[in-house]
Formats: sequence, structure tokens, C-alpha cells
Amino acid sequence: FFVRMGQLRDVLVMVVCGVTASAASPPHIVFIVSDDLGFNDVSFHGSQQIPTPNIDAIANRGLKLMNYHVQPVCSPSRSTFMSGRHVIHTGIYMPFPQGTPLRLHLNYSLLPQYLKRCCNYSTHMVGKWHLGQNVMAALPIGRGFDTYLGYWSGAEDYYTHDTKGAYDFNDDTAPSSLRPAVEFNETYSTFVFTQRAVSVISQFSSASTNKMFLYLPYQNVHWPLEAPQEYVDEFMKLPGILDSRAHVCAMAKVMDDGIGNVTQALKSAGILQDTLIIFSSDNGGPTHGNEGTSSNNFPLRGGKNTIWEGGTRVVGAIAGPGIPTTGATTYTKFHASDWLPTLVSMASGQDWKTFISPTEPAYQLGDGMNLWPVLSGTVQESPREWLLLECHPEGQSVEHGNAFIYGDMKIIKLGQTHPEDENGNFPPSGVMNPEDVDYLIKCGDGKPRVGPFNASQCTQKYCLFNVTADPCEYTDLADVMPDVVQQLVQKLALFQATAVDPVGPEGCSPVKIPVGGNGAVAWQPCDAPQHP
Repeated sequence: FFVRMGQLRDVLVMVVCGVTASAASPPHIVFIVSDDLGFNDVSFHGSQQIPTPNIDAIANRGLKLMNYHVQPVCSPSRSTFMSGRHVIHTGIYMPFPQGTPLRLHLNYSLLPQYLKRCCNYSTHMVGKWHLGQNVMAALPIGRGFDTYLGYWSGAEDYYTHDTKGAYDFNDDTAPSSLRPAVEFNETYSTFVFTQRAVSVISQFSSASTNKMFLYLPYQNVHWPLEAPQEYVDEFMKLPGILDSRAHVCAMAKVMDDGIGNVTQALKSAGILQDTLIIFSSDNGGPTHGNEGTSSNNFPLRGGKNTIWEGGTRVVGAIAGPGIPTTGATTYTKFHASDWLPTLVSMASGQDWKTFISPTEPAYQLGDGMNLWPVLSGTVQESPREWLLLECHPEGQSVEHGNAFIYGDMKIIKLGQTHPEDENGNFPPSGVMNPEDVDYLIKCGDGKPRVGPFNASQCTQKYCLFNVTADPCEYTDLADVMPDVVQQLVQKLALFQATAVDPVGPEGCSPVKIPVGGNGAVAWQPCDAPQHP
């Protein structure tokens, strides 16, 4: 079933419809997320190591989002995609550990619920959830998805789907049908997810009255480092490449091939030109051996679990109805929280706030905004002048710290979570001289810096960087521009005033139930109907 990249060279992502979406005829939406993909783990950003023609095709037929920021780690970004609320208001600053009663608050409406409410979308999810699993209401089918296939936790084996001693791979249907999908034991998750995505797409055609929302967060390229051997062997041929890097490359490649299959399915169903496709990473990749893996954010500084640009500035692209088809690169600021208001406004043809439930908490300063007029080119000046990466009340050195961008300038003060091995600009193994690579992000007058920085920098006081002229954060300007630091600190204080504490446990913990005999167990919510 799975088609390799070489067989798809002629299958271009011809998402060329230029009409503006309207409430009368919203497009299908496919939202693809990669886990831990590095900023330069795609060839359209300049990587010559990993060919990603199918991801590139999305970018080259739409918009490359080159000033696109998410949160520095998994659950925070995913909660922001789905809720349109910044982590300073959800309290999800760090990933949820497996087997705990942590979850995204149930009083928030999520993106699939909005799309149903505004436009009667048929909603489907395939892949990684990581937003709560302790009760039925916290699962994807409890939060607006009609169907779900995937795993609820944050990291697991790609083949056995085991995490912390239990199987986590479910095939669910709303409102309450749960089934551990044990038939996929020993099948690589990317193949399963791609096949299910293709199956979902095949249910739609140009005559469909209900439009499809497909949320497809792949497991790749998160550890454990596992990929089919034929893919790994391709990259082990590169001179000087380490095994960990070859595995990450293979995992990115197999995901790109899967995306090619998804694109082909849209074309076969006759709905490719009526589908808005989004591609995003969930955070910067772990780099320089952090977490035992080797993504590539070079030439950016830092990586996963940091508020350096390499931790939050990620791969982003969008193509489809209403998006210019030029393959242009935009440096307009865009944040993970903007997807919900942008997509709901686009699909409905109305102000997204029309569809906010009166019973849920109000959106606040720092939450997402509708940037569809900017993406579609109907307005030139964006309302987003700032990007809040993370913040906490002043004096609290917690989680990743405080980072805020206004205009060209960024202030940053690190918190307790900032892996020192990522504090620098590190190309991966197996690449040519960095000076010979044409990176889309330019730093250092064509001679990008390689190596670590002082580990204590920006830990005791705010640093200041011009991330337009210096996106790789080489030069701290705080001592020469103290007035600018003070101005940004004052602006940041408005966000700090509404920042909440980290979310705490709610209710019972998920449980392990017997499945399939032989002593095997699977994770299930504590209030689920018990399986035999």
C-alpha cells in the first residue's frame, strides 16, 4: 500500500484554487503535524540531507510561513492548536506524563467543535493526542472528533505501541465507542496513520455536502528512533553521519512519503483543489544529542524545550483555496494559537467569535487572532505585531522562562527548563560545510556560527536580540539598548498579569485493562466501559 517518494515525483500538490472560502462552500481541511521535526529537516528550508518533496510541494504551491512560532514542547503546542488559547491561560507549559490525570480543561471548546458548530464539518483525527486520557470526556471523541485512530500519550514504541508497560493504540468512534486496536501491534505507526487518513479521505468527493476536517499529527520524528531498515540504510550511506541522525532522517523521509500518499488520496477523491492543507511541526527539534536524538534546527540557536528561536520557530506551510499559489515566503508573524480563529473565520465567512459558547471562559490578551485576511492576501498589514512565546509572573523562574517578541526585538530570560546541550548553533552529523548550504534563514553574513554559547547567558537578566536582523540570536543588545529592554518588559507585564500556574491533576488516573489474553494490558480512561 505505502508508496515510496520516488514513485510520487509526478504527483504534485496542485492546490491552486484561488477563490476565497465562504460560508456557502467552505473547503475541506487537512492539518498535518510532525513531532519534533527540526527547522531544517525539510528541503524547502535548505536541507540537502533529507529530500521532502511532498512537504515541499505544499509550501511551493502556497505560502512558506517563515516567522511561525509554536510552544517549545509537545502538549503545550497541541493544546494551543486545538483551543486557540495561549499556554499562559491553559496552564499547559510542559508535556503530560503517561498515566496521569492531567488534561486540557474540559470547559474549552476545541477546533473540531467550532468547525461543527459553524459549518457542520465531519471531523476525524489520526495520530498523537497528548491532551488528556484519564476520562472519556478528555479523549478526542469526547472533544469534537467523530472518529479517532492513534495513541493518547506522548511517546511510545512505533511498532508495539507500548508505553510504560501497556498498549496505547485505540480505534474510537463518537460518542463513546472505544477499542484497543491490537491488530496493529508490530505495524509501524506511520503506515497505519497514513492508511487510515487515506481511508477517511476516500469517504468524500466533490459532491460531498459535509466537508472534512482531518487532523493528522504523525508520530515522526519523536524518539524512540525507529524506522523501517530500508529507509535507515539510505541515510547511513552519507559520509560522517551518526546512527541517531540517520534514523531521524529516515523517520522524516517515511513521513514525507506518507504525506505523498495523503495528497494522492485527495487527488483521487477529486477534492485536492478544494482542500486547505496545513503542515506544522509541534516544536523545534531536539538537537546536539538532546533526548538521545538529532534533529536539525541549524542555523537557529537552541531546540526543543527552549525558548530560543530553534525551540519555537518551526516549519510551517499552508496551501489551498484562498491562499496565493506562488510559493511565496512570508515573514508575517504567526502563532500556533492563531489556527483556530483563522480556520473558523475562513470556513464560516464570519467573525470566529460569533461561535464562542457563552458558557466557556473568555479569550484573553495573548490568545489567538484571525489572520486569514493576511494569509489570503486581502490585507497587507497584519494585526499581529507581537509574539508571546512563554511568560510567568515576574520573579518566578519556572518552566522555560519568559520570552516576548515585539516588532523586530525579542527579550528572553530562561527559566528552570533549558537544556544546556542545546544552547548554541549546531549542524547535525553528515552535512557538508554549513557555509556551503543555502539556508532559507540567513545568519552571519553567509557564514553561520557553529558551536555552544555561554550557558549562563540570559539566566539572570533579560537578553535582547533583533530577531529580524539576527534570527540566530548571536548578539545580545541588552547592554547597548536598555531602554528597549525596559519597553518590552513593560509590554510583557500585561501578559504576565493573566498567566496562570501550571495545570494540576483532575479526577482519577487512566487504568490498564486486559486485552487479547496472554497477560497483555492496554491503557483506557478510568470511566470507560470495561472490556472483557
